[in-house]
Amino acid sequence: MNTSCPHGADFTTCTLCASDAKAEGGQALRDWYDARAAVECAKKFPRRYRDAAADHADVLAWATDFHKDPAACQSLLISGPVGTGKTFQAYGAIRAALACGRSVRWEAVPFADFTAALRPSGRDPEGSLGRYRDAALLLVDDLGAAKASEWVEETTYRLINARYEAMQPTIFTTNIPLKQLRDGLGDRIASRLVETCKVIALIGSDRRRAAA
Repeated sequence: MNTSCPHGADFTTCTLCASDAKAEGGQALRDWYDARAAVECAKKFPRRYRDAAADHADVLAWATDFHKDPAACQSLLISGPVGTGKTFQAYGAIRAALACGRSVRWEAVPFADFTAALRPSGRDPEGSLGRYRDAALLLVDDLGAAKASEWVEETTYRLINARYEAMQPTIFTTNIPLKQLRDGLGDRIASRLVETCKVIALIGSDRRRAAA
């Protein structure tokens, strides 16, 4: 991505460009925030989702709410069958959120990787939990993908309950219906998801198979 500016610097870090954008306001300022968000996404997004941009109306409405007040923003649960674009929309939601003009500390993790990192045999289970627990915005991709067990339920509850109590927005994706999530992760977790999440259901066939 070319972010060079007329001053011979990087558009997203150039203080002159930043000052010009803030002075002009409007679209110029939005373009500057969008460019800055795109650079951060390119550094941390998985390669496959580096260009993800949300186009679902409800996802974009969630991002607007986040811009207004992250502390009052609902969490987001994107559900649907395999291959309907849930992860793409979720990373697109993060991209849109990062263009809000604030400095947002965010993390993203597949659910299976989260549970693996917190196992007692992991390098730093409590440190991993703190990293995801304390992020201002968190994406948990493919919630419920790890094999159900009492340990998985308790570990997941520690994360979700901590963020529930701190009122920090979380983006979840899952291809498991909420009823089955309740069976696999427990009533405590399902109850918190129902209370705090804006639920978006994607429909359609598996786009990966269609593209094969």
